[in-house]
Amino acid sequence: MKRGMPLSVRILLWALLNLLLLSALGWGLFRGQFGLGLDVLLAGRAGDRLQSMADVLGGELARTSQAEWDAVLARTSGAYELKLVLVRPDGQHWAGEEMVLPSAVRQRLGDRFPGERPPRGEGPTGEFRPGGGFRRNGERGQEVLPNPLPARRESGIPIPLLPPLRPRAEPPPESLEPRRTGMARRSRFLIRAGEPPQYWAGVFLGGLPSPEGRPAGAMLLAVAPSLTAGGWVVDPVPWLLGGSGAVLLSLLLWYPLVRGVTRSIRDMTSATERMAEGKFDTAVPVTRRDELGRLGSGINHLSGRLEHFVHGQRRFLGDVAHELCSPLARMQLSAGLMERDADEAQLARVQDVQEEVELMTRLVNELLAYSKTGLQAREATLQAVNPADMAQQVVAREAGLDGKVEIDIPEALMVDAEPELLARAVANLVRNALRYAGHAGPVQLRAQAQNGQVLLTVSDSGPGVADADLERIFEPFYRPDSARTREAGGTGLGLAIVRTCIDACQGNVVARNRVPSGLEVTIRLPQAVSDG
Repeated sequence: MKRGMPLSVRILLWALLNLLLLSALGWGLFRGQFGLGLDVLLAGRAGDRLQSMADVLGGELARTSQAEWDAVLARTSGAYELKLVLVRPDGQHWAGEEMVLPSAVRQRLGDRFPGERPPRGEGPTGEFRPGGGFRRNGERGQEVLPNPLPARRESGIPIPLLPPLRPRAEPPPESLEPRRTGMARRSRFLIRAGEPPQYWAGVFLGGLPSPEGRPAGAMLLAVAPSLTAGGWVVDPVPWLLGGSGAVLLSLLLWYPLVRGVTRSIRDMTSATERMAEGKFDTAVPVTRRDELGRLGSGINHLSGRLEHFVHGQRRFLGDVAHELCSPLARMQLSAGLMERDADEAQLARVQDVQEEVELMTRLVNELLAYSKTGLQAREATLQAVNPADMAQQVVAREAGLDGKVEIDIPEALMVDAEPELLARAVANLVRNALRYAGHAGPVQLRAQAQNGQVLLTVSDSGPGVADADLERIFEPFYRPDSARTREAGGTGLGLAIVRTCIDACQGNVVARNRVPSGLEVTIRLPQAVSDG
């Protein structure tokens, strides 16, 4: 099965996507509620950088003649990698590069230029107006204070005569800039306009000398093709650091949850895979109290029930096979006596009975060996085994005089296994190879060390088996269709016994077809350190 993206990566990516969507939604709602545009970018460090540049430039312009302003703006433009233009309150070009202002920029200039506003209402400064209250002129228009005269007349309180207010003295020119600092900050703007679109930032400059000889205000326009040009508005480094920090913080917050969930799923997946291989003594560590914990407890309960059923089945098969041994022995004895006393007409029938009894005996012996192997696997004790010596003994017993088996196993190689179970597994493999493919050439028995394990291989040059049968040939009583014959069909328990023995030795066994022909069965076991 093709492996996809890990679940932990999927969850973290969804968490990141959720964070981005919530950020975009929050920004959209915030902007819709408060009508924010690009001007919000000038509220922090970007606006301070732009204001600092404007203050330095304004001071330099105030100290130089207007004939040199174009050169000053050009030099500053090159230093900041943007275009600088100085415009008058009416939007007319004053200094810098000549360019046509977009209508959106002109509208912003008209909305935010901090020019002098005409006074509201009429009357001299500090005048009491009948029924209208006291009016006092200020920078932001006239402020109206309540008129106490009508209330005093009705209560009969004498009205004192107040001296006339003196007009407030006009502040000196050098104090014009401090009075307008707050309004200058509020006059900043940033928009994207023009064709091709560019970013236009405006900042107020006060205290510039005018042809009339008194301080005047102007708007400094900074134009750039992008917000990151020269870092004048948006410095990408803080944004990248902030975004990386937000992502890292999100991952740190989500990682414990994701790790706990995926670890539990991984443990349960490993346990179910081992159960599918017949290792029903597998248990899932249950440390959670949620749905995953309940699922792990259910898997443990299921494995315990399956282990109980399989163990009972093998014990039942062993008991049945053991009980069948006595009647089969008596049947063999009776058939032998009948063969001795039978005439020519009865001899063929008696021999058929003897063959059937021998088949039943072989089947019962295989059942007894299978059940015994399964029961011994629960109590197997591993120890260092020399596979070379074990292979010599197995081949001498199974091959006889006619079988051809080639052995290629290093003498110093050692494996961790239960000697009796390993010998039985190798004997079954050699016996099957000789039975089904002994006519096609010698059977090869090899072993080699690989990454702390030992690979013990039994291979032949026979017809092999169908690819669809490779996984099922280790199942009890399963036989490929081509093997269902009286002469070579077998009982279907030989390879099942092999898997049971190797599982008990904490190894695994797999089969594959050789090219151009033949079957290869590989046993993988832990390598042991030789005492010598």
